[in-house]
Amino acid sequence: MRIHRITLTNYRGVDYAKVTFDESGVTVIEGDNEAGKTSLVEALELLLDQRFLDRSNHRRVTAVKPVHHDADPEVEAEVSTGPYRFVFAKRWARNGMTELHISAPQHEQLTGDEAHERVQSILSETLDTELLKALQVRQGTDLALPSFAETNLGAALDTAAGTVGGNDLHDGIWQAIAAERDEYWTLTGKRKAVLTESQQRVNDAEADVASLTQQIAEIEADTERTARLATDAKRLQELLARAEEARDGCQQQVSAAEDVEEEFSRCEAEWRRLETEAERAQAEQQARTDLVGEEERCRLRTAELAEQAEQAAPALAAALRHHKEADAAYKAAQECLEQTRKSSALADRDREHLRQIIEARQLGARHKRVIAAQEQMDAANAILEAIHLDDDDIERIDAAQRAVIQAQAAANAGSATVTATGLSDLEVTIDGVTVLLNEGDEQVTDVVDSAEVVVPGSLKITVTAGNESRQLGSELAEAEAELRALCDQAGVAHLAEAREALARRHTASRERDHARHDIERDLDDLTVDVLANKASRLAARVAAYSDERESDVPLPSDLDSATRAALDLRDEFEERRLSFESADGLLKSAQTALNGEQVAHAALGATIDAAVNAAADAQLKLETARAQLPDAVLGERVTGARGASHEARTTRDAARARLDDVDIASLRRRLTNADQKLNRARAELSQNNENMRTLQISLDLRGEKGLTAQLDAACSNRDRCLAQDRSLRERAEAAKLLYEVFEHRRTEARQRYIAPFKQRIEQYGRIVYDTSFEVDVDDALAVSRRTLGGVTLAVGQLSTGAQEQLGIIARLACASIVSPDGSGAPVILDDALGWSDPARLERMGAAISSAGNHCQVIILTCTPGRYAHVGNATVVNLPTSSQSERS
Repeated sequence: MRIHRITLTNYRGVDYAKVTFDESGVTVIEGDNEAGKTSLVEALELLLDQRFLDRSNHRRVTAVKPVHHDADPEVEAEVSTGPYRFVFAKRWARNGMTELHISAPQHEQLTGDEAHERVQSILSETLDTELLKALQVRQGTDLALPSFAETNLGAALDTAAGTVGGNDLHDGIWQAIAAERDEYWTLTGKRKAVLTESQQRVNDAEADVASLTQQIAEIEADTERTARLATDAKRLQELLARAEEARDGCQQQVSAAEDVEEEFSRCEAEWRRLETEAERAQAEQQARTDLVGEEERCRLRTAELAEQAEQAAPALAAALRHHKEADAAYKAAQECLEQTRKSSALADRDREHLRQIIEARQLGARHKRVIAAQEQMDAANAILEAIHLDDDDIERIDAAQRAVIQAQAAANAGSATVTATGLSDLEVTIDGVTVLLNEGDEQVTDVVDSAEVVVPGSLKITVTAGNESRQLGSELAEAEAELRALCDQAGVAHLAEAREALARRHTASRERDHARHDIERDLDDLTVDVLANKASRLAARVAAYSDERESDVPLPSDLDSATRAALDLRDEFEERRLSFESADGLLKSAQTALNGEQVAHAALGATIDAAVNAAADAQLKLETARAQLPDAVLGERVTGARGASHEARTTRDAARARLDDVDIASLRRRLTNADQKLNRARAELSQNNENMRTLQISLDLRGEKGLTAQLDAACSNRDRCLAQDRSLRERAEAAKLLYEVFEHRRTEARQRYIAPFKQRIEQYGRIVYDTSFEVDVDDALAVSRRTLGGVTLAVGQLSTGAQEQLGIIARLACASIVSPDGSGAPVILDDALGWSDPARLERMGAAISSAGNHCQVIILTCTPGRYAHVGNATVVNLPTSSQSERS
């Protein structure tokens, strides 16, 4: 990529500026602060950024609008990249403007979004944006050395090393291998979620198989119980058959006995009738007894089922209790999760508040330093305005001083002298100056023209020098007058004072420069008012936080404590979230268990309802019989019949004698017992059938779920999960092995193609330093160590100036490798080398000049002359915004 021209209109504080760059070589752009140097680079970046359409209202777009008048910012650039050369212009406004004129390889003209998209397509096709960023040194950024691992420097080094095509460093293959390995493993070699989730799917599938197997086992157990009940049913049916047979035998015996009774019926008709009535009454009473017994059996059956329900109630109650406990645990976990979330949010706000406190202090300190620097600069300016001396003035005063000294020496050598010696203490006036002479004192006076010696009240002596002495005296007077005039013009009394004033002026100039540098550093593209407002707003937010903060939890003492507290609460929130999910799972399990118990309880309730209905029927029959014939009346009837029979007993004694052998009463009791046994067998068989029916219903309900099919499906799913997990693990291990082997080969190959880059850095570095200069380049194509004079230091151990120089040398080396055919990107240096001494700065100029033969270098500086040692540079003076005008 080559930048041919950039034009700014209404951009920040620049009304209009147009800069043309050399297509190859070095272009140095000089200009005062805020003249728009950095804006050139920023405007090009904004123009080519795919995010900023001409109608964008992004904060970066609104930030470049001029504040001194209402206008829309506009940028135009002429650029070459790959086979393309085009002029691209944008004006950002609600109805913005975008224009594109392509002149090579063929002419095209586009406007609006089509122009924007076409430029993005060209840049995507031809420009390595990471390389463009890496080759820039931006004003105000740190001095970190560049890394070119993500740029197309690697491809250029491949070409230089002769390893292009089919090598282990092919980016596409390496990225694919790394991506495949990263899909399964972390950077530390631990398994990623895709592997653990696959194993979890296997575990879940095996758990499903185990659960279904257990359910089927339970069904099989119930099936065996059903078989046992079926066997019992056969036994009870056989018992019922034997009871019926026994009852029939007893009935036959009773019938035979009754035949004996019938033999005597003819002669004992009355007794028979009475006996028959007694027997009928007894039979009715027995039927009544049977009804009572049936009612009792039904009641006992109901009680038995109720007992079963009572026994089943604890399980249901336990299920209800477990469900209630699980629900309470769920709600408690939910509440804890919400409380932890609020606490975590408060901790994050506290941490941000403490960070803002630090930032507010830093902004306040910066503002104080700016104010102090301004005061220092004002004081220095006051001194500079008060003292107008320069080195030429000092030289003229010094020359005048030497002339006075020479004239005075000449006058002293050619003039007469008057020596006055005191013979006693007295006052003498010499040329109007009164001198007190003590006894023995001498006063010597040079006479250039004439001298007058007066002893007050006694003597006056006039001494006149010759013509030559007067001429020398005149020259001395002229020299002294010249010296006084120069000193008066400079506002000093003598040469020493002049030199002291000049020294104070130089000191004030240096202090003014230092103060200006401090202001620029602390303002960082801000104004004093903006910095003050920013500090005050941040201080206001910090002060307001305590009132807005609604919590009894104490504010952490410092930012580190707040950060640790925030991280701890985030961990606690994650633990609470896992606890909440566990509680949710337990609640669902408890709900499932409760549903099962409720279904079983409902089935037992249906059985109890049936038994209650049977008991109600028996009770109804008994009540109906008692309503027709009360128990007391029935008893009286039996008693009366027995009395009547007793009265006829005498007449039936003979018959009784014959009947004693057959014992008809015992036969009838046996018959009654046989009936009872028969009824019991029928009841037991009915209960057995009822149990079978209930169990069969349960089996049918569970059988409808298709557990066998579900088990088959679960087994198939388990086998599939096992196969998939095995395949996934094999693929992961293969990816890991391939990554390790490829990485080893890649490291070997990288060492081969790093050499041209290293050699180019050392080529330029030896221009700046000496032949002992060497560097180490790591796998990320970044300089890691420097060797000079046999001493090797890590980059971080170098001075600030050395790091800056090494970073620029690395960028020049990279650009000279990737840009010889017009590709690559330009090196852009914005106010760099501010930490370099004059000698090193001169050698850096030679290195930049050498690199400029192979690439485009653009230098932005506010210090004229800093890059005067770049021999092949083209200097462009950028006027201030007040001086710029359209041309």
